[in-house]
Amino acid sequence: MGSSDFTQVKIGQFKNAQEAFNQAVEVAKHMNGHGGYTGTIAEKTEFQMVPVPKGQDPEDFVEACMNFSEGKFWDDKWGPAGCVEVTGKYLKEERGDKYKGVRNFHVYWFFGYASC
Repeated sequence: MGSSDFTQVKIGQFKNAQEAFNQAVEVAKHMNGHGGYTGTIAEKTEFQMVPVPKGQDPEDFVEACMNFSEGKFWDDKWGPAGCVEVTGKYLKEERGDKYKGVRNFHVYWFFGYASC
């Protein structure tokens, strides 16, 4: 069996990254079936946080992680997904007017490779 790369952004009210991850996995299972080998986050059982270097755009960072993933934990189709928390000015941009004043607003970006 092969592997496929995936990225999944979760935007909303979450207590923490684990809650966002659980939701992302459940949605992917619902959308892609429960049979396995979907090549999506549905195949993942865990994740690890990856810190974004200060001042770097999180989207550019995730793209670089995916392009230069050899030997990294997120390159393993059976291993954990990577997770970046969007913070600072980038979080403020994502929040916009829609989520202004909303408590526990977070943006998490999950990425990696999954079995397919």
